[in-house]
Amino acid sequence: MKRIYIISIILASALILNACGDEAENGNNAPRERLVPVETITLERTGFDEIVYLTGTVEALEDALIASETSGRVQSIRERGTMVRKGDIIARIDDSMIRSAFDAAKAQYELAEDAFRRQTALHADSIISTLEYNSALAMRDQARAQLEQVQKQLNDANIAAPFSGRIEERFVKEGELVGPGAPVVRIVNTDRVKLLAGVPERFAGDIREGSQVNVKFRSYSIEDRRARVTFAGNMINPDTRSYPVEIEISNPQRVLKPEMVADLQILRRVVDDSIIIPRSAIVRDEAGPNVFVLRDGNGRQTAQLVSITTGITSGALVQVLDGLQDGDEIVTSGQNVLNQGDRVNIVQNRRSTITVDELRVSYNGTFN
Repeated sequence: MKRIYIISIILASALILNACGDEAENGNNAPRERLVPVETITLERTGFDEIVYLTGTVEALEDALIASETSGRVQSIRERGTMVRKGDIIARIDDSMIRSAFDAAKAQYELAEDAFRRQTALHADSIISTLEYNSALAMRDQARAQLEQVQKQLNDANIAAPFSGRIEERFVKEGELVGPGAPVVRIVNTDRVKLLAGVPERFAGDIREGSQVNVKFRSYSIEDRRARVTFAGNMINPDTRSYPVEIEISNPQRVLKPEMVADLQILRRVVDDSIIIPRSAIVRDEAGPNVFVLRDGNGRQTAQLVSITTGITSGALVQVLDGLQDGDEIVTSGQNVLNQGDRVNIVQNRRSTITVDELRVSYNGTFN
C-alpha cells in the first residue's frame, strides 16, 4: 500500500511539471529583449582648435657667469643666495698694487700734460720746432693711455652685477687668488623666464611669433598660464629635426625654476564647420575606426556600427571627415558593451557642441 502511495505522488509531480512546461512554451514566461543603457550626443557642426602638444623646459631669461677681469686676491665676496641689483658690487679684488700703479701713472700723466702745455705755447711763438711739439703731444697721449689702462684695472677690482638677480653659485672664497677670466659668481634673474621647446618639422610653418599657448606645469602647486610664442626660429636642429620656439612668461613670485618641465599646447589653427566627436566614442576593429549610431526601425531604436574617416585629432576630440552627418545621434558611453543591432535605453542625450566645449576646456583650456 505504501508503495502505491509513493508512485501516485511521483506521477502527480510529473503532471505538474509537464503543465508548467506547456505554459512556458505558450510564451507566458518568454524572456524580454535586452535594453543596453547608453549616453548619446546629437551631432552639430562646430569649430575645432587644432593643437600642437610640446614639452618645454624653463630657462632663466638672464643667467650669467661673472668673471674677474683682473688679477689679485679676493678681498670680499657676497654670499650665495643674496639678491643683488644691477650695479651692486658683488666682489672686490685687492687693489693695493693697482692703486700704487694708478698713482704713478696719474703723476706721469700730469707731468706730460704740463710739458705739453708749455711746448704748445713755445710752438705758437715759433720758439720750438714742430717735431719737438709733436714729441710732447705723443708723450702726453701715451701717459693718458697708461693712466686710462690702470684706471680700468682699478675699476675691474670692483666686480659689479650686470643685471638684477640672485647669486646662485660662488666659485671663489675670500683670500683666494684669481686671474683674468676666472669665474667668480653666477647670477640668475628669474623675474621673467622663457620656455624652450622644439616644433616638429611638419608643424613649423604654422607656428609663429604670436601664436597662442596654454602652459601646464607638472608641479601641482603652480597654476596654468596663457602666453604667446615670443620667438620662432628658422634654423632646424639636425639631431631632433625640430625648430626652436621660446615662450616668455612673468615670474614675480619666482615659483618657476630653471629646468622645470611644462606641457605646452600651441594653437596651430582653427578649423571651422566640422563634425567633432569625443575620441572615447570611437570603437576600433581591423577595418578601422567606427561609432555606434542610433537608427529607428520597426518602432525600435537600435545601435548600428558605422565606419568613419577621421581627420585631425586634438586631445580628447577627433574631427570626422566622412561617415557621419549633422543630426546623427551617436553613442558616447556604453558603446564597449554594444553589439550590432542592440536596442538601447538612452540614459542621457546632449548636443555635441556642449560636450565638445567641455572636453576642449578640460583637456586643452581656452585660447583668447
